[in-house]
Amino acid sequence: MSFFNPTAIKSFILGQYFTDGVKMTLGVLLPAVIFSFLGDFRTGISISLGAFLVSISDSTGPLEHRRTGMLASCGFVFLSALVTGVLNQSPVLLAIEIPVFCFVFAMFTVYGTRAASVGAGALLGMAISMDPHKTAAAFWLYALMVLAGGIWYTLLSLSIMQIRPYRVAQQALGESVLQVAAFLRQKAAFYSSETDVETNYRKLAAVQVAVNEHQDSVREMLYKTRKRVGESISSGQLLLVIFVDMVDIFEQMMASHYDYKKLRELYGQYPVMHDFKRGIQLVAEELSRLGYALINNEKPRHPHYPEDFLAGLREQIEALEQTGVKCLMLRKIYANLASITARVDDIYNYFYEDKLTFISQTREASLSKFIGHQSFSLKLIRDNLTLESNVFRHALRLAVTCLVGYLISLQVSLGSHSYWVVLTILVILRPGFSLTKRRNTQRILGTLLGGFTGVLILYLVPDFSLRFVFLVIFMVLAYSFLRIRYFLAVVFMTPFIFIVYAFLYPESNFLIVRERIIDTVLGSGLAYLASNFFLPSWEYTGFRQMAASVLQANLEYFAQIISRFDAKAFDEVAYRLARKKMYLRSASLSAAFQRMLDEPKSKQRNKQDLHQFVVLNHILSSYFSTLSSSLVRADVVLSSHGQVVKIKRIRNYLLRSLEHLGEKGESLDFSVLDHEDGLLKITDSAETSLLTEQLQLIQKTCSDLEKLSRKVAS
Repeated sequence: MSFFNPTAIKSFILGQYFTDGVKMTLGVLLPAVIFSFLGDFRTGISISLGAFLVSISDSTGPLEHRRTGMLASCGFVFLSALVTGVLNQSPVLLAIEIPVFCFVFAMFTVYGTRAASVGAGALLGMAISMDPHKTAAAFWLYALMVLAGGIWYTLLSLSIMQIRPYRVAQQALGESVLQVAAFLRQKAAFYSSETDVETNYRKLAAVQVAVNEHQDSVREMLYKTRKRVGESISSGQLLLVIFVDMVDIFEQMMASHYDYKKLRELYGQYPVMHDFKRGIQLVAEELSRLGYALINNEKPRHPHYPEDFLAGLREQIEALEQTGVKCLMLRKIYANLASITARVDDIYNYFYEDKLTFISQTREASLSKFIGHQSFSLKLIRDNLTLESNVFRHALRLAVTCLVGYLISLQVSLGSHSYWVVLTILVILRPGFSLTKRRNTQRILGTLLGGFTGVLILYLVPDFSLRFVFLVIFMVLAYSFLRIRYFLAVVFMTPFIFIVYAFLYPESNFLIVRERIIDTVLGSGLAYLASNFFLPSWEYTGFRQMAASVLQANLEYFAQIISRFDAKAFDEVAYRLARKKMYLRSASLSAAFQRMLDEPKSKQRNKQDLHQFVVLNHILSSYFSTLSSSLVRADVVLSSHGQVVKIKRIRNYLLRSLEHLGEKGESLDFSVLDHEDGLLKITDSAETSLLTEQLQLIQKTCSDLEKLSRKVAS
């Protein structure tokens, strides 16, 4: 998002992240303000602390998940505050509690992102409760106040969601559409001769990860909300129809893969390449307008392209053909772009139709099969109690590092808030090195910049009322950026912490600044050393398993595509599930490779081969989507034995790739090929040539993947 764009700024203010920021600020700040008027500011701070810790688990998702997460967080935060309040007078007992709690709560990660947030809230509660000043009066009373704050925030959040049940899903859908627009904009870059193809593939893979994550989140929110509210709200139906169409449009974008190097060689000297890039960008802009309209809860205006770019492209292609240039590839690109443009126009038209075209009840009912169901079995914990598990290694790493940080803070005089060392380690130390490194840099730079801002405010603004205004502004911005721009979150969070402590301890304004910076640097240094040298988790160690997982998903998707040749055997829901699985695993593979690029060069093993594997996998996914789209047409059928042979070779290449990686391909149903005589049909040579060409490209790509799998395995 460009924050210099007025539309983007407006959408940010009306979007889910700023809304969450305002809600968190209201939930955290209100108890402190109310109790300050009652003359008991410290009690208010304890309640506000509970609200903040529980708000960490209130991430985007269905109401049921958010409610469960916040209630679980209330319980674990209360337990953490109570136990730490009992033990914080004894350094020895705290030295036992810290590693135990760190290990146990870090293992929550095996249950997914929300469970990890619940564990993080409990650990932050432990770190903050290590301050004996907070529990000097009565530890049990302090723990109850923290629990009260958590319950207050839970009720506030759930009440807001009940008022407009679809608003959160609408905001998330808008963000999802913006990600699809970014994906299309990235594809447009291939049509510029100045763009490096390999680099752009890497960027495209990163955007694909974001698209899949957003679509998965929106799918779950829409389904759960619709199930809870019912079908009486037309806005829910509209959002569902838009989402289903956007998923199909994204698949069509994925299917539109071409040999861009060859494309440049053939047509790079003609203006048509620039015009295609411009046309694709125009469609991406319309998708962005749609996304912003959804976020802003506005009715979008009909697409208004500056010119009839499709007619211009068609005329240029016809002019080139008249000069003897073969334009088959350009015609394919044109047809695909025209189709995507028409589907985008259809979505805009939904807002102007008196009666919405409903999706089929069968397809809507099948949405439940696309929703993930998280198991909370203890078996998951037991299965991960091994050094082969990255979660287990991270839990051990976090436990030991926090213990070391605590012991250092006891030996070195760091002021009265030395627990900030442990707090910094908890916030920065991530399961992977690249995430820890990024957090480290952002935390240090954000603290320095935010600290400078905080010092200026404390020095130049003595008036407490003005300081409170700054406090509110910084809190809203810090909470708004917390999940999307960690650096900015730290920049705004640091001065608001300074202002809070200036209210609590007005006589020690600048001592707080010095302590905050020293503790942050020490905690960051320990986190960096631990992630690098103590049970480190390097991405290359898990790449082999992830590559096998992706190949298995590709094989399953291919089997579903081939079943299209037999209308009776084809299962639309099974096909879409296989497609979703393939996209998600491909996105995970791409994300892992991106993280590896942030690791030390000595740990980037087989970098070129792994990069080529990621690129070829992306190309294969596009070829599969193209093949699937072709088979929807009635005139594209199996017409020769040679085509059947190619299909079997593709399957065998994928199976051999899995064998190289030490995996055995799951039993998949390719039985449709056993009745070759009944499948082969007579068709014209053009359609025969199209299918043969597509299978040939897929076979070549699978052959290259098989060779790369052998290298990766070795």
